[in-house]
Formats: sequence, structure tokens, C-alpha cells
Amino acid sequence: MENIPEVANSPPFINSAEFVKLTVYNEYGNTANVNVYTFSSAYKSETIANTVYEPLGGLIQVGAQARDLRVTSADTSISLSGVDGNNIYIVLGTNIKGSKVEIIRGFYGTSDGNVANLYNLTNTYPRFTGIVTSYSVNEEREGENDNFTVAINASSYKAVLENRVAGRKTNKSSWQVFNSTDSGMNNVYSIADQAFEFGKKPTGTPINSSGAGLGRGQFGTEQSYIQEN
Repeated sequence: MENIPEVANSPPFINSAEFVKLTVYNEYGNTANVNVYTFSSAYKSETIANTVYEPLGGLIQVGAQARDLRVTSADTSISLSGVDGNNIYIVLGTNIKGSKVEIIRGFYGTSDGNVANLYNLTNTYPRFTGIVTSYSVNEEREGENDNFTVAINASSYKAVLENRVAGRKTNKSSWQVFNSTDSGMNNVYSIADQAFEFGKKPTGTPINSSGAGLGRGQFGTEQSYIQEN
């Protein structure tokens, strides 16, 4: 695919741009198989934090990002159009889902009042960090040429963490996965279906995990109280 020629920036018509960094983990996060793709809606190549972002101009569309004061579970989308049919195999052969997405917004202008500096990228701010949750490929055919549009949907890290199920459960088998001698949850089964009046002095009979009563004042290694109603 031919390179997109740079165009002259003429403020205030072009005063900001979106810079996208896509980190693709092809083998379960193995650092030996990580590919990083960078591109932007700017019309010339820019370098931010030692990372070069290739200019795509109007071929890339970045969805809106939430502008709340506190962290929110926001989603966004990114679409790249004009992909040549000879290059679509790169998309189809890449594990895009689960990739890390970082979006930076950059502003053009001048801080010293010098008109010659109006074409410089003066300020950049992080706008979004999240994970690709889905993507789609659309094909448009004109004559004998195929053009593709690749669209990805991404969720913020907060949304991903809210939907994640991890950690240990409150039962004996789960608690002993990492330490087979951990007895912290051994008594859970005997009290699982009991109703307790918290703060009230126990008046029941202590029992062990097998259900046998130990008698008052006799405590074994696995025991609990069953409250007498």
C-alpha cells in the first residue's frame, strides 16, 4: 500500500490529533511475541515519549472517550479504513482481541506566540487505556479493487476488572489450592446454613467438621458452634 503524503497543517483547521498505540500479545503475554502498532489521525509523523506515530489522517476514526473526573467504565472504538486487500492478512493473522489500547490526544499550537511554531505538537494528554474486546472487518469492492475497513471496540481497564472473576472462594478446597495445610476454611461447611445473631454470646454446643458434638469446653482442631434457637 502506498504511503500517505503529508499535508500542510493550517491552524485553526487542524489543531488536535489522536495517537493510538496497539500492543498485541500473540502468545499469552509472552514478551518474545509482542507486536506494537502506532498510528494517528495527524497528517505528519510525530514522536511522543520516544514512540513514533505514523500519520493516517482521515483514514483513522477514534470514538469519543468519557471525560469524567473519576475513573469510569467507558468503552470506545477505533476504525481504520482504506486497508488494501494485500495487507488484510496482517489483521486476520493477528490476535487482536485482548490487545492493549492506549489513546493520547495531542494539540497543535504555540506557547511563545511565534507564528512559525503553530505547526508544532505542543501538548499531549493520555485519554484512554483499555483492552480490545471485539473487532470486525468490512469489505468494499470498487471495480477490481478491494478496500477493507477494520473496526475495533475497546473497554477501559476498570470495565475489564469489574467483569473479572478471580481469587479464592470461601471453601476448604479452594483455600488449600496454594497451601494444603491451610485450615482457615475447614469449618465453613458446618456453619454455611446457620443463622447467627452477631454480638450475642454463643450458647450452643461445639461440634467438629464431622458433626459430632465435642461437649462444652472440649475443643478440637476442627470445630464450630451451632447456635441453639
